[in-house]
Amino acid sequence: MRPIAAHSLGSVFHVWRLAIADRQFGWVRSRQLRDKHHTKLMFLLVSLCLRIAVERVPRRSRQFGNGTLVLLASCLIAACDQGPPKNPPAPPPASVVVAPVSLEDLSSERSFTGRIEATDKVQIRARVQGFLKSRLFEEGAKVEAGELLYEIEPEPFELAVQQAEANVASAAAAETFAQQTFERTEELVRRNTSSRASLDEAQSALAQAQATLKARKAELQTAQLNLSYTKITAPISGRAGRSEYSVGNLVGPESDPLVLLVSQDPVYANFPVPQWLLVQVRKAGQGPESVYVELRLADGSEYEHTGSVVFTDVQATTGTDSVLVRAKFPNPEGLLVDQQLVNVQVIRKKPEKKLVISQSALLLDQQGAYALVVDDANKVQIKRITVGVQRGPLIVVESGLEAGDRVIVSGHQKARPGAEVAPQMADSASGGLAKAAGATSP
Repeated sequence: MRPIAAHSLGSVFHVWRLAIADRQFGWVRSRQLRDKHHTKLMFLLVSLCLRIAVERVPRRSRQFGNGTLVLLASCLIAACDQGPPKNPPAPPPASVVVAPVSLEDLSSERSFTGRIEATDKVQIRARVQGFLKSRLFEEGAKVEAGELLYEIEPEPFELAVQQAEANVASAAAAETFAQQTFERTEELVRRNTSSRASLDEAQSALAQAQATLKARKAELQTAQLNLSYTKITAPISGRAGRSEYSVGNLVGPESDPLVLLVSQDPVYANFPVPQWLLVQVRKAGQGPESVYVELRLADGSEYEHTGSVVFTDVQATTGTDSVLVRAKFPNPEGLLVDQQLVNVQVIRKKPEKKLVISQSALLLDQQGAYALVVDDANKVQIKRITVGVQRGPLIVVESGLEAGDRVIVSGHQKARPGAEVAPQMADSASGGLAKAAGATSP
């Protein structure tokens, strides 16, 4: 190959290497520069082919070959001088779904963490010492007031009653004899046949006999009372806990409680309220009658019965500067258990006007909460907002938005701040919120 052809081939290889590097590694960033390299590569390839063809033409025909080469080269140069291709037309605005910010009647509420407390809770203890004869209830079962729970062996106490009855009979006989002696002595003194001293002795003996009889009667009552204590009954209605003693164990007043008895209906919900919040409520002139209380259980469900505030403690807790508040709830199904942890919601009876948006319109980043708003020119704007409590699919907006603002509830991934969009309004305010709540936010 001649030097001219070799030079052309080297130029082709150099431009081809730049084109490959641009495609693989992105060395050539400009689109116009890339198109220029590709055009130059085609020009050199055609020139090389023409040059080789001319080299093979006999010398007498070289004049025609050179002219042809010049003509083709001029065409290629003219093609290379053409400007870059025109930009494609702009895509249409992205389609998004919007819903208006609405003003709804909502009842303001506060959430607290509380615990359930039984209205009555009794530790059942043995009043007399003895061996347990029987247990007459099922652990965890509901018992009624007066129902028999335990029985202690009664035989020693029955014997004590019999002995006390005998002592009473003996004391009664002694009292009768002393009474008769006193009456005879009194008659003799009246006839002056007996001294006054003998009458005093008879009167003293009668008084002693009467006192002894009272003491024996008291001993009998004590024995009978101890005998009744061998039958342990439920003082209140409720559920019985786990029995701490089994049949045959020795129990007595010094023993641990036999079982815990807890009432079921109604129950209390105790929750701490910060002192600053109580001060605000009292300054506003609001009392317990202006609110009602709801409970949320551990599984997230709402307790179907509502309660009322019945007690506010008279002193604050020094560690937390909070005041204990107590609400009373009916518990006919027995869903609430003593010491159960619940979420307490105190709700005002009179609703208030609040700005709300759908939950799907709320977005978060490192700076906080915001929403994408479509203005009158259908341009997307970012608005930072302050949110309040959540009420179902709605979220209360404290600041940052106004009633009527169109917020994007679907299609966030296609909306860019400052870009124009094609908003599609939801069917209605309520329907749009419902649709937005059910939509999946990207």
